[in-house]
Amino acid sequence: MNKLINIVLSGLLWRRYKFLLVSLVITVISMVIVGQIHQDYLSYNALLEEPKHVGLSFALKWLIWIGSVILFLGVNHWYNQKKQAEKELDSGGTNTALKKLLGRLQVTSTDEKSEQPQKKGQPKDPFEALRSKDKLRSYADVIIEKKQSND
Repeated sequence: MNKLINIVLSGLLWRRYKFLLVSLVITVISMVIVGQIHQDYLSYNALLEEPKHVGLSFALKWLIWIGSVILFLGVNHWYNQKKQAEKELDSGGTNTALKKLLGRLQVTSTDEKSEQPQKKGQPKDPFEALRSKDKLRSYADVIIEKKQSND
C-alpha cells in the first residue's frame, strides 16, 4: 500500500511541478558539466610550465554558474506567469467567486437603500426582510402540505 501511495503522490507531484523539476535538473547538470570542464582546464594548465589564465577560468566558471541560476529563476518566473494568465483566462478572472459575492452584496445594498431610507441613528436590521414576508415556510412545510393534500 505504501508503494501505491508513493507512486500516486509522485505522479501528482510530477504533473504539477514537471517544468520546475526538468529545469532544475538541466541547471544542475549544466553546472556539473561546467565544473568538469573547468577541472579539466586546471589539470591541463598544471601540465604546462607556465600556467596561464587560471584566475580568468575561475571567474568565467562562476559567471556561467551565476548566469545559469539567473536563467533558471527567470525561465521559471516566466512559466509561472504564463500558467497564471492561462488560469485567469480559463476561470474568467481572478477570484470570480469573490467578485460574484461582492456584486450580489452591492445589488442588495442598493435595493435596500432605495426601498427604505434609514435614519442615521437607527441600526440596520438584517431580519427586516423576513418580518415583512407574507408567509414564512420551510422546505419541510411544503413537503408536509403536499403529503396532506395527497392523502
